[in-house]
Formats: sequence, structure tokens, C-alpha cells
Amino acid sequence: MAAAKQKGLFESLRNVVSRTNETTAPRQGASDAGTARMQIPQIAAVLGLPEDRVAQMTALVRANGIDEVQMGSMMRMASAKGLSCDQIMAMLTSMGVERVRVVRIMQSQGIMDDEEAQRILDEERAAARIHAADDARAARRSKLVKCAVIIFWLIVWQLVDTLVDNRLILTGPIRTIQALGDQAVKPDFWIICGASFGRIALGFLLSFTVGILLALLSYRVKLVRAFVEPIVSLLRTIPVVTFIIMLLIWVGNQALTIYLSFLIVLPLIYTNMLTGFESVDAQMLEMARVYRLSRWRTFMYVYRPAFMPFLSSSCKISLGMSWKSGIMAEVLATPKPSIGKEMSQARTYLDTPSLFAWTVVVMILSWLFEKVFMALLDRAARPMGHFLGKGDDR
Repeated sequence: MAAAKQKGLFESLRNVVSRTNETTAPRQGASDAGTARMQIPQIAAVLGLPEDRVAQMTALVRANGIDEVQMGSMMRMASAKGLSCDQIMAMLTSMGVERVRVVRIMQSQGIMDDEEAQRILDEERAAARIHAADDARAARRSKLVKCAVIIFWLIVWQLVDTLVDNRLILTGPIRTIQALGDQAVKPDFWIICGASFGRIALGFLLSFTVGILLALLSYRVKLVRAFVEPIVSLLRTIPVVTFIIMLLIWVGNQALTIYLSFLIVLPLIYTNMLTGFESVDAQMLEMARVYRLSRWRTFMYVYRPAFMPFLSSSCKISLGMSWKSGIMAEVLATPKPSIGKEMSQARTYLDTPSLFAWTVVVMILSWLFEKVFMALLDRAARPMGHFLGKGDDR
């Protein structure tokens, strides 16, 4: 039974590595295209390790990178067995290591002479420059197209405003910019922006933290999930207006934005994180148990790659939802100071340019918050191979 389980685990790992090879093959650089490839049995024979162990190492290297000390040790072992530089390079690039990194470490280990290493590095630099130039041209074309589209719609907006010629009904981009400039020079402008930003950001971060913790508890303890699921389903179905009215009674207008952003975003974070935990490959968990990986390493190298795509996707949607619901709460509750209160006053006095100006402010703040938060999340999703090879408590 145990042998069958080990065989199934090995086959799963081989499939993962094979799919990764197929996915990454078209991405190889011009100088890397001619590099030979080695299969898992060949690498196992070279290193003198079981094939399932090599499959596990390859999967971890492709997911999280490899420490230079470990790579140097593998190179010395292969060199001692009589492998040439090309064969060592084929072995390591087949495991997912970059060709430039392999060359540099072989040079530092004295396996490859300086002249040959410099020749290969020069080829890689030339190929990298070509690819960089192509990418830069493609990026410039993409930006030009985006700018052209934005300019087109701004012109359409301005033409419609000119035709309507009624600032109570519509205001164009020129008058909106003028109104935004008038608001920006007021002494309390940045206080208003900071207050609204702080409330909405706090509500989102609370839902982000609580959603992850609840999803983890529900995944680990089925009884917790049985109690949490009905509440989450209820939060998804209750109208936003009902939340606003009840929260006005319970917490007042000043804290309404925080609680509303929290309640609107929580179900989405919780549901996606729970799906991410449940999507973890059972074979990979079995591998972690067989090789006695610590809880920390199991989380970093098995759970984290599985749930991060779900978390990123939910956050992209949740960030926009938190700003929409938060500003709506401020418009209805008019806390001081807040962007929503300014919008409500613009509505009362039929000041359409100011309403459009504050809408632009909300869009800018929402965009900045999303960019910063998603950049941090992308950084947390990066491979963390520098932890490999370091001791930790089991």
C-alpha cells in the first residue's frame, strides 16, 4: 500500500515537472534554445538519488528557486562523476535554473574556465538586450494605444459637454479640472482625502486579515466552517442599504465607513481563501509528510503557491468594492471630514463640477491604494528559494 502511494506521489511530481517544462519551453532565450535537456531518470543517475527525490527537488526549484550553496554542491558532485560543463548545464537548466546563474556558479567553482564563461555570458547579454528592446517597443506601442483611447474619450466627453452647455446636467473635463484645482488649494483638502482613505483602508485591511484567519480555521476545523458558512452566506445576500441603516443605528456615522467596507469585502476574501486552501494538491501534502517538512516549509512551499492566485484575484475585486461601498456610506452618513460629505454638499447645491472633481479624487486614491497593495501582495507571492537549505524548527 505504501509502495503504491509512493509510486502515485512520484508520478504526480513527474507530471508537474513535465507540465512546467512544456509551459516554460517557449520562454527560453535565443542562446538557451540549443541547450540539451535531461530527464528525471538521467538526473537521478547523475546525482545518485532516487527518482522521486529528484522529482521533488525539481518541483521545489521551479516553484521557489535554489540556494547557491546547494547548486555548487550539485555541480561538484556531477563534475566528480565525470560530467562535462554542457551536461551540468543541461541538468540544472532542466531543473529550472537560469543559464546565466549556472554559468556564474560553475565559474566560481572552477568547473568552467573564465574564457568559456565569458563567451556564454556575452551571448546571454546580447540575447537579453534584443529581448529587452523588443519588450520596450511592445510596451511603448501598448502605452500609445492606451493614451490614444483615453484622449479619444476625453474629447468625446468635452464635445458632449459643449453641446449640452449646461453645468447643472454635465460638466466636461476642462471644468472638472478647474473644479479640482479649486478644491485642491483649500486648506482642508488633504485632511478630507486622508480621512476617507484611512477609513476605507482600515475597513479593507480588517476584512483581509479576518477573512484569511476565518478561512484557515474553517479549513482546519470543520465545526468552525459549519458555524461560519451561514453568516458568510447571509452577508452576501443582505442589501448594502440594509447594512448602512443598521450600522448607522449601531455604530453611528463616523465609524460607518469602516464597518461597511469590512462587511462587504469579508465574504469575498473568506470564500476565495477557503477555495485556495482546498485546492492544495493532496499529493504535494503527502510529499511534505513523507519528507518530514516542517509546518513553516509546508505552508511556504505547498500552501502558499496554491492560495496566492485566489487571494490576488479576490483582492483585485475587493479593493474596488471597498471604495465604492465606503464612499456610498460617507455620502449617506456624511461623517466629518470625508469625501462623501463633500459629494453630498455638491449634490445639495447642484454643484456638478465639484461632484465630478471629488469623483476624480476617489478614482485616484482608489487606484493608488490598489497599486500599492497589489504590489505588496505580488511580492509576497514571489518564489522564496532563499529559505531553502536553512534550518528551522520542526
